[in-house]
Amino acid sequence: MKGILPASCRLLGYVLLLLAVFVPLLMYMFGQVDDGNLLYVKLGMKLVIWISLFMIFLARMKDEEEEGAAIRRKAMVISLYLWGIYYVVMLVKSAYDGNLQEADNSVGIVYMVINVFCKEFLMQKARIEKNFRRK
Repeated sequence: MKGILPASCRLLGYVLLLLAVFVPLLMYMFGQVDDGNLLYVKLGMKLVIWISLFMIFLARMKDEEEEGAAIRRKAMVISLYLWGIYYVVMLVKSAYDGNLQEADNSVGIVYMVINVFCKEFLMQKARIEKNFRRK
């Protein structure tokens, strides 16, 4: 799976992610969030988080060849396993608490976050291994 977005989208994705997290907090602190627009703020926040995570995950790496595609594939496999474990734990916890809606809150976003974490970790690992192989 090769990256389909330009490499600059990765940095832009991180900027959008930071804005999606901190702008609603600032809006709340300045009294801009109330019961009438809370739903729209939450929906906008989730939409921007989704877009930014996809921008980070699908952005090309600077020296992407077959190695970059392999890292992206490996990140997806690892994150699918971690997401499955997370989802099962959330289902058991929600069944124990009696709140079945708890397991369905932002599960897809959690999967994409795990995807991005795995990709970043594997990219750093590959960079370090490449540096040690040169010496």
